This record gives sequence, structure tokens and C-alpha cells, in this order.
Amino acid sequence: MQHSNGNTGPTASEFGDTPGDWVPTPEQPWRPVVGDDSGAPYQFDYGADWCADRASHPQFQDDGYPSLNHHRTECRSYDGWFGALSDDGRPGYLSAYLMRPFRFGQERGSTVDETRLAIEFDPAEDDAGELFRCTVPATIIRNLAAHLTQTANVGDGWRAPRQVRLTLVE
Repeated sequence: MQHSNGNTGPTASEFGDTPGDWVPTPEQPWRPVVGDDSGAPYQFDYGADWCADRASHPQFQDDGYPSLNHHRTECRSYDGWFGALSDDGRPGYLSAYLMRPFRFGQERGSTVDETRLAIEFDPAEDDAGELFRCTVPATIIRNLAAHLTQTANVGDGWRAPRQVRLTLVE
């Protein structure tokens, strides 16, 4: 099922003719692009299959332009939020989700986008500091999960800490 995103920008026939000095607007934050022509100077990004806003991707819109509901710079998976404290004791929320840049309308380049795991700490109070985010390659998620499981098992007393070999030097 396709949906209209309410965009009143250029028609599809004008998409290939966007000027080099095109400027994004709140109603049209991405440069208009027609189809996935590998010879075109600008990218038609279908987005990630796992994106939480997948219905907002251009292939699901009547006019081939992403819905304004989509995050402006990236595809994001669903996320989980957990109560947390910062190093200095400020309450906040820890979140983890997959992300990949959303390149609709950007110039084609040699950049290969990889899916990454984003981890954020968002202070609970507006004036309690800035959001902190770091990302790691998604390929390490299973190793990270195994490490966290090991750490939780040690902390809960389910498993003894890793054995450390001690050698005597004479």
C-alpha cells in the first residue's frame, strides 16, 4: 500500500533537473531524485529493511519522495530504553538501536554505509546535560551481548569471574 506524504514540491519530471544550489526546506528536506538510476548524480535510497520508519521510505510513497515522518539523516531500528545513571549520578535513559545513514538525494560517492549499533545516554532532565551517543559496527553485537551476559552472570553470582593466571617470576 502506498501513501502520499503531502509533499507539494516538484513533480517527478522535474526531479532530475534540481539546480546545484538547491536548498532543503522543512517541507522538502531531501533533494528530489527520480528512481534508482546508477548514472544519476544523486542517490535514490530505498532505506534499510529493518528501519522502524520503513513505511516512510520513498518506494512506499505515491510521489516517490520520502515521508516527512522519516528521520532526516538515518534509518533507525526499534530501540529499547532502560533507566540509567551517568557517571556523576544524573538519572537518564540508556537506549540501543541499529542505524544506517539515509542517503536519499545526496551526491553519489564511494562511501559504503555500514549498519551500526548506536548506544545513547539521554539525561532525564532537560537541563541536566547533553545526549551522548556512540556507535560500533553491528558485526560486534553478538560479541558485545556475550560479554554483557558474562558480566551479568558474574555480577549475579551465577558464574565465577574469569580465571587469571598468575606466574611466579624468580
